[in-house]
Amino acid sequence: MDFTFDDEQKALQGAVRELASRHAPAETPGDVPVGPATHDPAVWSAIAEMGLIALPFAEEVGGAGASPVEVAIAAAELGRARIVTAYADALTAAALIAFGGTDEQRAKLLPDLLDGSRLTVPAFAEPGRAWSLQAYDVTASGTEGDVTLTGTKEPVPYADAADRLVVTARVGEETGLFLVSDANVSGMHVRFDETPAVALGTLQDATRAMQAAINLGILAVAAEALGAMDAALPMTVEYLKTRKQFGVPLAAFQTLTQRAADMYVSLELARSTVLHTGMALATDPYDAAAASRAKVVVGRSGRHIGQEAIQLHGGIGMTAEYEVGHHTARITAIEHTFGDTRWHLAALAREVAGHEQVDVLR
Repeated sequence: MDFTFDDEQKALQGAVRELASRHAPAETPGDVPVGPATHDPAVWSAIAEMGLIALPFAEEVGGAGASPVEVAIAAAELGRARIVTAYADALTAAALIAFGGTDEQRAKLLPDLLDGSRLTVPAFAEPGRAWSLQAYDVTASGTEGDVTLTGTKEPVPYADAADRLVVTARVGEETGLFLVSDANVSGMHVRFDETPAVALGTLQDATRAMQAAINLGILAVAAEALGAMDAALPMTVEYLKTRKQFGVPLAAFQTLTQRAADMYVSLELARSTVLHTGMALATDPYDAAAASRAKVVVGRSGRHIGQEAIQLHGGIGMTAEYEVGHHTARITAIEHTFGDTRWHLAALAREVAGHEQVDVLR
């Protein structure tokens, strides 16, 4: 399979890399505050102005008509520069509307979301429950034109900065999608108390829309993690070349260079998986197996590269002042976004029975 970028993709990569270098965190890593990432309007405006939010959506609703592969290219460059934004969240919310809304809703809601003028994020997670696309605690009641939601969503990244939320809520035994503009928000905690909402599409539309949207979100965060890995490995190699022990560079010790080589193998495996996932979703946006494979491979590769990067740096790798630890922290956070590695591995395992047996010894 050919993963070579064409000229337009190379131009996009270069443009996003230049944007990311201008908006990369200016403070030293030790000054980065801990806790949930905050929304930076200046960075968000630059991302929107370049058209990155609009990349995978149709031109008739304000999109750029590109593919998920371009999303992966952009997200990887943001991750390389340690830019943490609501990019994956906004893409997921836009996909929920694009795949689950009516024609009228798409025409009305998507343009100002895709041009960045209004921040819309999804609300899936519920406190005390494992990751699931299905809603349990939050319920919807009322008629089509007068719907209210009751319950709690948490954590909802960037909820305190969002203009609108796309919320999953239980309707009987099914899960529907609802747009909310005025919820009770405290940080990443969102409380609905008979809060007015607008139903997006039908319940039948919602199931497929959620899968397509979460696939795109997974691709974006997986690519961001890839970018962080792509930054951590060269930092580690350079450290091995310059740091000396017993009068010689650490790179002179064969065991350490072998461990760095293993990191490179994990990085390239993650890169191939992310790009393959982008190509698979361009063909079939509902391909849940492709998204889960990306989550598993990137989760495992990221853990390997992050842990090795810190250990090969020695004590300095553990300090808040050194950048490699911040890349590892972001990779770790991404591993637990939209379902962790074990969740997606279990999802893939449940589908094994649907495949024919292959005798690998023949």
